[in-house]
Amino acid sequence: MLGRYDNFPTQIHGIARFIYPSSIQTLQQTMVQVFHELNKQTVDMKTFTEASPANCTVNFEFGVADADTFSFLDEDELKKLRKALKRQHFQVFDFYCATRYHITDASGKPKSLKFDYNMLRFAFYKKQIQLFVCHERGINRVPLEDLVLFLKNQINKRLADTQHRTLNLKRIHML
Repeated sequence: MLGRYDNFPTQIHGIARFIYPSSIQTLQQTMVQVFHELNKQTVDMKTFTEASPANCTVNFEFGVADADTFSFLDEDELKKLRKALKRQHFQVFDFYCATRYHITDASGKPKSLKFDYNMLRFAFYKKQIQLFVCHERGINRVPLEDLVLFLKNQINKRLADTQHRTLNLKRIHML
């Protein structure tokens, strides 16, 4: 089933609760657009966490769930999701997020560091969203709370740019 991963882990490492009083379809369309765009960007790690080594950049690889697999959120997947979201919103929306780290050494050459792999499950209720985060593997270079806040800020920036209401974080708890 598009948007839902059948084998989502039962061991959760973090939960965030948000209030969103507007259209869930608008929010979900915004989320997939933001995640798709993050797949194309390189971000200075200092922009979203203090736990950053010097000269460290981050690239994301977001994938969207489809039953027992995840598909990279490229142009084709984005079109498929937009088409599905025109019909209705998802009650549960699962994503895979690989966080890739690179540092630039003294000679200016980029060097890869160990990556982090997370699964994100967004559960949508009337005016409320819960985000369940599972850290699958990696050294957790970016604290999960910082990752969640970064994603919320990116989504809120896009919502505000398109004159929509933004997500309001009510609670965040990392285990």
